[in-house]
Amino acid sequence: MFLEFNDEQLELRDSARAALARECPPRLVHAVARGDADASDLTTALAWLGWPALVVDVDLGGLGRSFVELAVVVEELGRAAAPGAFLPTTTQFVPVVREVGTSAQSHRFLAAVAAGELTGSLALHEGGRWDPETVTSTAERDGDGWLLRGHKQHVLGAPDIDEVVVAAQRDDAAVGLFVVPAAELTFKRTASLDPTRAAANLELNGVWVPDARLLGEPGADAGRPLARALAEATVGLALDALGACSALFDRSLDMVHHGRVAGQATEHALADMLVAIELARAATYQAVAAVAEGAPDAGHMASVAKAQVGACQRVVTRLSVEIRGAAGDPDGGDHHLWVGRAKADDLLLGSAADHRRMVADHVLSPRRARTPLLASALLG
Repeated sequence: MFLEFNDEQLELRDSARAALARECPPRLVHAVARGDADASDLTTALAWLGWPALVVDVDLGGLGRSFVELAVVVEELGRAAAPGAFLPTTTQFVPVVREVGTSAQSHRFLAAVAAGELTGSLALHEGGRWDPETVTSTAERDGDGWLLRGHKQHVLGAPDIDEVVVAAQRDDAAVGLFVVPAAELTFKRTASLDPTRAAANLELNGVWVPDARLLGEPGADAGRPLARALAEATVGLALDALGACSALFDRSLDMVHHGRVAGQATEHALADMLVAIELARAATYQAVAAVAEGAPDAGHMASVAKAQVGACQRVVTRLSVEIRGAAGDPDGGDHHLWVGRAKADDLLLGSAADHRRMVADHVLSPRRARTPLLASALLG
């Protein structure tokens, strides 16, 4: 599976980079990180550009574009370390509602996203896992609704969002997804490596959710469509981190061009950074193509991308900090914000180590074993 941007997508990339240089300069990123500003003006600007509507169906007021166009924008937002809830809204909330929700629910929530009137996120992580099969939060039937109980961690964008899709195990042991207004939930903000974006843990202390906010048809198990949506969400985080790593490389290269640091060690470091970025980009773009085409192995390709980008961020963040130090700029000004963005992305929706394990499980499954002897060994 191969991805090469066409002329229109390349034009979108260039226009996105120019728009973000204007609407999201480093001084805004730094001000948001310090708490001296918020991302509301940027959110309004992105809505005016039509980016929240990119992958929403035309019938719902969206632009009906493919995941490739969204990928172009998400990578550029990562390059700018853009604050706000665009990433969780478009790569977590939207695909989950689209994959699981009924047509009426999609119209209710996604039309508002396309209009720039609603932001959202996904609450899945618990017990150290992002796997739908390990959900232990519960949804107990209560009249014409449900009572949710449990604990979720690392809800990206929370509490500064409008809606949260909460995964919980229903009475019939099937996974249910409930769209809950953020204002009705109890959040505890968490310290993050990335101070430009909010993140919080969630306590489900018996919040009541009506039937209309249970995504999908009554009695349906959301586990499989949730897994498809997670592939898109995982690639979204890989793209965001890839953009941040690219920005770190560009900043390091600028220091060399301006004579602030030189030497063979620096040249080797830049070469190592570039190789790591291009390997990560190849894996991530392959995953973008898989998601865009609805390939059956999109989840596997997403894990390959997340693992490769995780390895990339370790190399790039370390070497970029070393180059800053060699230039006599150990604090790095706002450099740490891009470092934090890359590292935070690596931890969300599973670390590089988690996804390497998932890739190994996929490759070494008995079903995929190349020889009967290996299959027998894997089956134990």
